[in-house]
Amino acid sequence: MPGEPILIVDDTPVNLKLTRILLVNEGYKVLTAASAEEALELLRSYHPYLVLADIQLPGIDGLEFTRRVKSDPATRDIMVVALTAFAMKGDEQRAVEAGCDGYITKPIDTRALGARIREYLARRAESHPVTQPVPADGAPEQEKITLPAAEFQALRRRFLEEGHERSRQLLLDLDGQFNSGDAARMVHQWIGTGGLLGYSAISRLAREVEAEMLERPLDNSELREALTNLVLAFSSPREARDAPIPESIIQNLSGKRVAVVSFPSSERERLCVALERAEAVPVFFNPSDPPDAPEVQNCNLLAVHVRPETLDSFWLDPGTMGAVNRPMVFVGNRDHLLELDACVQSLAREFLMDSWGPEEALVRLSLALSTRAGTAQTAALPSSAAAARPAAVSGRPQILIADDDPTVLALVGTAIQNFGMDCRTAPDGRAALAAIREARPDAAVLDVNMPGMDGYEVLAAIRGEDMPIRVVMLTARQRESDVLRGFTLGADDYIVKPFSPMELVARLKRLLGR
Repeated sequence: MPGEPILIVDDTPVNLKLTRILLVNEGYKVLTAASAEEALELLRSYHPYLVLADIQLPGIDGLEFTRRVKSDPATRDIMVVALTAFAMKGDEQRAVEAGCDGYITKPIDTRALGARIREYLARRAESHPVTQPVPADGAPEQEKITLPAAEFQALRRRFLEEGHERSRQLLLDLDGQFNSGDAARMVHQWIGTGGLLGYSAISRLAREVEAEMLERPLDNSELREALTNLVLAFSSPREARDAPIPESIIQNLSGKRVAVVSFPSSERERLCVALERAEAVPVFFNPSDPPDAPEVQNCNLLAVHVRPETLDSFWLDPGTMGAVNRPMVFVGNRDHLLELDACVQSLAREFLMDSWGPEEALVRLSLALSTRAGTAQTAALPSSAAAARPAAVSGRPQILIADDDPTVLALVGTAIQNFGMDCRTAPDGRAALAAIREARPDAAVLDVNMPGMDGYEVLAAIRGEDMPIRVVMLTARQRESDVLRGFTLGADDYIVKPFSPMELVARLKRLLGR
């Protein structure tokens, strides 16, 4: 039986070639186009079931291409799936508004691409029965394609050489004529190509650079740091490999069934990629599905997306969910989650907020499955270490905050004092470590990017000296690798900047079991 016809539209030759190989070997009949203009010309004689189109195309972009396809009676039944980058804020919403039937985020997970495409084609088959055959001369032969190892290695070498040269030039241009639009388009290509060629860390670093370029106003110092990391990754790909997921997270999640409730399709895809990496199994539910169904009881963990569709559902009803007896993670907009009634908030062990990344999701899900009660935490401490901690004079929890930003220290320190905890502050890592050794607080909040001795070094010293102190790391949103590195070194939790002092207070209270 012939495979379904697919058209791939991407202006990056390597992406076109490798994506075509992946899909042909899945059994699809595939044509490619290097621009939207070329794709529109092809559609006059070729009628694929699905078009996979990059949003960031030169000339007519992927969104305008989709509008034209959907406005033409001859092509409107073709399913269009957009390729977006996670760092491109709003791309997913713009894709929906333009008429896209779905989207897949870059870097493409090559192991899951075939399953994603099958899901979209199954959906199309339900709503658009095939009534128009594909012209025989427009469909490629059904055959397996293999890329010789030498040719694949040549592609990898060329990618590294060109990427190093161009990223270095971008770094030099920061001191002169820097065109952020052209630079962002170039970096966007590296996100997809890096993933397809097996350089996942380069793909991630390119995404961080793209995120910096989209910030307004542009922060040259942050962009320079991100570009420098990318240049080094292109020159030293071995050192640029993504850090492995900490073994503790794998142990917590491997083989676990995770109920995924009412997720938008884009976030559902990101979560599936993360769960697959940790060898966990997603099980999907709608807001109208009963939480007491046997399928839910077979799950180890519930991840519920908090949005208008779920606000009045049983999934956010304390009376109903109190009997489910499964750990829950609430996912959604930061403001919406923090505005939930306290009794609803109490249902969740963890919160996953705003534009989260796959690594961040794994950490939060793993923490939700871990024993977090205060009594259990205290029992886990070595008796000698617990005895070494000085008793708090006030009976209130003792917290140390270390950050080189005096505004953060002032705001967070005041919030912590107002919510029943005593707070000491430190302006850098060395001062923080000295204060921790002297006072032995219950918890320390460490900024990752402090000058001199950074937060990682302080954390490593705390764990190296077996001090029984809970540690929360402060990290920037686009630095996803910070999260895994912190947990590898022994962090108990983390929080993403910018953050609400109330959010930090809530996390500290939960961490200390109060």
